[in-house]
Amino acid sequence: MKTAAIIGARSMLGSQLIERLNARGVATIMIGRSTDDDIYFDLRSERAIIQNGFRADVVFHCAASFFGDDDDGVRQNFSMNAASALPVADLVQQLDAKTLIYAGSIFSDPTLGRGNFTSYGLTKGLAEQVMSWALERKNKLFSSLRFAQLYDTAGCCCGHQPWFGRVIAYASDGKDMRMPRSDGVRNFLHVRDAAEMMIQAAICGTTGILNVVHPESLTFEEIAHIAYEVFGEGGKVVIAPEKPPFRPIHFPHAAETFERLGLGPAIGMRQGINMIRDAGTVKAFGPMDIT
Repeated sequence: MKTAAIIGARSMLGSQLIERLNARGVATIMIGRSTDDDIYFDLRSERAIIQNGFRADVVFHCAASFFGDDDDGVRQNFSMNAASALPVADLVQQLDAKTLIYAGSIFSDPTLGRGNFTSYGLTKGLAEQVMSWALERKNKLFSSLRFAQLYDTAGCCCGHQPWFGRVIAYASDGKDMRMPRSDGVRNFLHVRDAAEMMIQAAICGTTGILNVVHPESLTFEEIAHIAYEVFGEGGKVVIAPEKPPFRPIHFPHAAETFERLGLGPAIGMRQGINMIRDAGTVKAFGPMDIT
């Protein structure tokens, strides 16, 4: 792999991919909605306009819509996640790339439990089907890594993981935090591990849909206790019985994926929170209040 193109290059995962690829000496092509990107491409577009003769060995797809399940949100998620699958496949063809590695979502699995199969997961799953079908017809390889919940060191994750951001904000400030009880665990994967596994999938020529779930699943209360211990600023978790509990999620196992890739997550939750503390980025985490 000499050159890689990244759709959603300025996203949390896309930025990490660029950093990890460049460290390996791989040239990168930035694809996104910024006029400063190498290739302008909106997921709602019918076709990307590629100039300057860009070519890539691999395309990494990290862009997605995270709208809710109201009528407008469903339409937005469908148009940006599912309906964009054919233009993405066409982009791979235009770049003469051999492989597309997709940042899928574990929430595309309808067996996770009631209330967990959202329009986000549905439309990401539809995109997998269409891209796989379209790329097979073009003799291209396709792999989707269905990631669990992603977090990072810089606080970019807070828009999609507000409770994780809130835990870091309260623990780092030493304040008591009221939170619902947990009826089930959550599963978080550091974005650096996610990027490394996408790169490894490209190197190995892995195909198909792969679950990427951290071996360590924790309740939000357990995550909060780790955070309070790591920061050591005082404060504690207070369970608020009047708040609706965190619903259970039945995360699948990912041992087969790690065996196929020859690589698993290197960063556990305690280490990840230590990285946030040591980076001095706690002010980027929040919000302090979630309704």
